[in-house]
Amino acid sequence: MIVLVIDALEQIKDSTFYFHKMKFPIKCKLWKFPSEEGALVNFHENREEYFGKKYYAHKESLKSIEHSLKKISKKLFEKHSNLEIVSVSGFRSEREGTRITPELCIVMYCSCKSVVPLNEAEFPKCINGIKTDVREGFFYLFPNDGFFKSSSEELNPLRIGASIGRKGDYKEGTLGGFVTLRTGELGLITCAHVFFDFAKSNSPNLRQPFEIVQPSSNCAPNPNVCGVHHASVFPNNYYKDVSVDATVVKLECRMPNRGLFSIQRVSELTECGFSLERLPEYSSGATRDYKSDQESRNNACIKCGAKSGLTRGLIRLEGMAAKYGDPQLSLTNPISQASHIYRSQIEISGTPTFPFAVEGDSGSFVFQVDSAGGEDQLVCIGMIVGGTSYNTACVTPIESVLGALDVKMNKFSTEKMDES
Repeated sequence: MIVLVIDALEQIKDSTFYFHKMKFPIKCKLWKFPSEEGALVNFHENREEYFGKKYYAHKESLKSIEHSLKKISKKLFEKHSNLEIVSVSGFRSEREGTRITPELCIVMYCSCKSVVPLNEAEFPKCINGIKTDVREGFFYLFPNDGFFKSSSEELNPLRIGASIGRKGDYKEGTLGGFVTLRTGELGLITCAHVFFDFAKSNSPNLRQPFEIVQPSSNCAPNPNVCGVHHASVFPNNYYKDVSVDATVVKLECRMPNRGLFSIQRVSELTECGFSLERLPEYSSGATRDYKSDQESRNNACIKCGAKSGLTRGLIRLEGMAAKYGDPQLSLTNPISQASHIYRSQIEISGTPTFPFAVEGDSGSFVFQVDSAGGEDQLVCIGMIVGGTSYNTACVTPIESVLGALDVKMNKFSTEKMDES
């Protein structure tokens, strides 16, 4: 059998392929198209709020699974070329989703179920005593390559969640937050894949200076430069066993004096628990090493993305792993295809109504909302790099991002916080 993963069914006219008088059936799968089984399981998890209120009933079991995933994810991707994502679920699915039972399990998402690549073994039925569940699903990065008009405007001073891009490039990403370089200069962070094409940039100059614009060229015909590329890290390198896909940009103008968000709609505020009288702000520079500090796991998460704006969600898993390959070449399983493995990531789900992130949100910082003394404090736990076909987001732990780029989160002085 030949499996083709495509973005439109009408592209494939034939149902069979002949080679040396041998007949091979062709099976097509739509990329990014969520499977019915995955949608059904996701509906159960959202309805039951499994990774929210019911988390503490399974806290120790989930910690054990997360520890196992970090150790075995690399070998799983090496042995199974059609493996896309390794995650966890509070429900096991049988008979293509017609039977769903509450049970904590390890989920392996692949491009096509019931098909085992040539010369490879089947997925394991059990890992370290935990049952597995195989579903169809894909992982993809979150830049935005569209050419349509955006509501993003030139921001002066710059704000968290703004649209940014490489000058002359129509790929769009998100300004995640502000950092301090070793020189003491102010910079911003986003994803490296917003500026580099991983399929063509096997050995790029990761310290090559080039101009960064805000908004991106995708949002404005002649955007103004806001900074210069300073350094990048690709996900094929690891910082303390965590894959990091990140870039730091040295700012040249439109300097912020506080960590304000580029809110697009008032409804975003109310949906995330804020208001016009109580706006979200990240000026403290507070971070949380979520790998070692999970007591606040039940706290809500928010992010401000250039495309989807301000959204909220909940942490599903710490220890997610996913593989990204070039969709222009092939999305099946050729051994020769270059790919990047994202290891030891945080997985976050949105609400039943809205996904946590979409294309264009790459680089968005993710914050947990800590409430103390009646006031909300935002604590950064990671940065969005991509997402799944079942509407969850892949987030790199922030401590690994900062460490790999050798920068510190910027803390804005309260004395300089005049209204912007």
